Amino acid sequence: MTHPFEVRNSSIEGKGIFATAPILRGETICVFEGSRFRIPELKRLYESGDERIDDPLQIGNDLYIDLDEPYIFSNHSCTPNAGMRGEAILFALRDIERGEEITYDYSTTECTNDRAWGVNWTDTWRIPCHCGAKHCRGEIRVFSLLPDEAKEAYYQQGALMGFIYTRLAAERSA
Repeated sequence: MTHPFEVRNSSIEGKGIFATAPILRGETICVFEGSRFRIPELKRLYESGDERIDDPLQIGNDLYIDLDEPYIFSNHSCTPNAGMRGEAILFALRDIERGEEITYDYSTTECTNDRAWGVNWTDTWRIPCHCGAKHCRGEIRVFSLLPDEAKEAYYQQGALMGFIYTRLAAERSA
């Protein structure tokens, strides 16, 4: 499968994905793929050290994707140029220039189910942030802990996973 990006070394962390051609605002960049796991399986992988907390992508209330290459190399930014929508669709939030690293906000994909985890995953899921953005939050946390303005901006841009939209719609209609 051909993508409009390539994997290169990143100043954010390790490797990243970089645009090989201009990508227009709203354009689909790719659909992330990988093995699917439910929370009990992920807990075992975390406990055994076979999985890092920041690798799986949440795509449902208790469903995650263990990302395949090259998707595993997509990095977080507190001021991303891409967003996630649907189940695992990466799209451009703004025009992205050739050679620019493509990033999304990991917080827009983790809307934890503490009951399913059997622990306070809301407080447990923390990743140090090294994005270098002017307004870097310093730490990546779950969606519910984003500032209200950020949550609303992502909502308005359509840059949230489908299961998060469903959850928000239920909360707003209650």
